[in-house]
Amino acid sequence: MNRQVHMFHPHVSPWAAIEVLKTLTTEHEDGRLWIGEGPLVREFEESLSARFGFPNCLALNSGTAALRLALALCGVGPGDEVITPAQTCTATNMPILGQFAVPVFADIRYETGNLDPEDIEHRITERTKAIMCVHWAGYPCDMDRINFVADKYELPVIQDGAHAIGAMYKGFHVALMSQYFMCSFQAIKQLTTGDGGVLSVISEEKYHEGRRRRWFGIDRRNRDMQENGYAFWDQAEVGYKMHMNDIAASIGLGNLNDIDRILEQRKEIAAWYRDELEGVPGVELFESRPDRESANWLFTMHVEDRPGFCRMMRDKGIEVSVVHIRNDRHTVFGPLRQDLPNTDRYEETNISIPLHNALTPADVGYVIECIQGGWV
Repeated sequence: MNRQVHMFHPHVSPWAAIEVLKTLTTEHEDGRLWIGEGPLVREFEESLSARFGFPNCLALNSGTAALRLALALCGVGPGDEVITPAQTCTATNMPILGQFAVPVFADIRYETGNLDPEDIEHRITERTKAIMCVHWAGYPCDMDRINFVADKYELPVIQDGAHAIGAMYKGFHVALMSQYFMCSFQAIKQLTTGDGGVLSVISEEKYHEGRRRRWFGIDRRNRDMQENGYAFWDQAEVGYKMHMNDIAASIGLGNLNDIDRILEQRKEIAAWYRDELEGVPGVELFESRPDRESANWLFTMHVEDRPGFCRMMRDKGIEVSVVHIRNDRHTVFGPLRQDLPNTDRYEETNISIPLHNALTPADVGYVIECIQGGWV
């Protein structure tokens, strides 16, 4: 019987269980038990900032919520346009629809799956309010060139870094490369809170606005407690129920104890794949430049005869996946675009192979051996 190698596997540190138990059983000095948004959410935000250098962290209940909040902070509303890739999870572009705005799909680079900076400018109109880029698999987009176009037209850049918690660009964490950076803590990401996300915001003003708007527009710092037991506050802006809770934050704090090992192990597996699969007939590896470092959530490559490759891998007990299909294949985003030639080519040949922290050296060696054996 063939070895079974799964595509994804959540990493949950033993420390996470300890932190959750403490959260569920420990009363604070005032005698209260905090399981909603409490002190651990703030501690998690501060820990993320300390470890990754994220400025002004807003811990939220999902990465999708983080993108929606970023769009709201940019003033994106009905009829506005956001330039974005089609080749991504629908969680990237559903928030645009949620703001009653229009996703304008730009092409990607075949060698990375990331937004092509050369295909942005001609799509900008008077209705364009933002540019959204996705760091596919955790490999940074060309932020210098994207920011050059954005600055020219005075447009904010929102980074969908769902895959990119440890990604580096020219010596700095990629979060520092634009006004807004989102990271996902969904179950199978490098760092998980069960489900959750964070929005990192450069502007202090927008950060404080985001803190209010993630919880119904309520300014918790300026509540006025009334004699009738009601803490009065004026809600002067549209807000959402997007905040993280202390249970999720405690999982995140526990898993942060392992994050260096998590990222290093994934880096080693990806390097092993690159070393052994370079030059294998039918395989084209993605770009890897020395001035940027992937967070290695996925290992995506291009293969000839992808149906045959998938059948071979499945027959040998190895899960593989395209992970996400281009969003304009879904009716909600309108008709299939005809002006995305790299996206067309990409969707025919891209495939991701297993990359997670439960893989053993024997698992990785088996995956490599099967690919080296060929499939045509």
